[in-house]
Amino acid sequence: KRAFRATAGRGKFIKSGLWAYSRHPNYFGEILLWSAMVITCSSNFTQAQQWLTLLSPAFTAFLLLYVSGVPMLEEAGEKKWGHLPEYQHYMRQTSCIIPWKPAPPFDGDPAAGQSND
Repeated sequence: KRAFRATAGRGKFIKSGLWAYSRHPNYFGEILLWSAMVITCSSNFTQAQQWLTLLSPAFTAFLLLYVSGVPMLEEAGEKKWGHLPEYQHYMRQTSCIIPWKPAPPFDGDPAAGQSND
């Protein structure tokens, strides 16, 4: 992100690198890290209460997805860039958390990428 800001400047939203595949790749990494830690440690669980550690990645995911992470950032982004058709296209076409295929190029048409389903 630092390289993006150095070249594109402040005040623009990032849609390159990992952010082309996910709007919040850092949150995906955080959830994945804590899930992997629990899975790795679970082979040594000998008592029933140790399985309660499974709640840690679930709680982290809950906070990031529904409380303090995604909702706050996307609200701030909507206020800052919500008027831009390119930002609206990025938000509609890019996966929120799990990295997936990148959004198709924005062609300048605000209706581009909207499905009729």
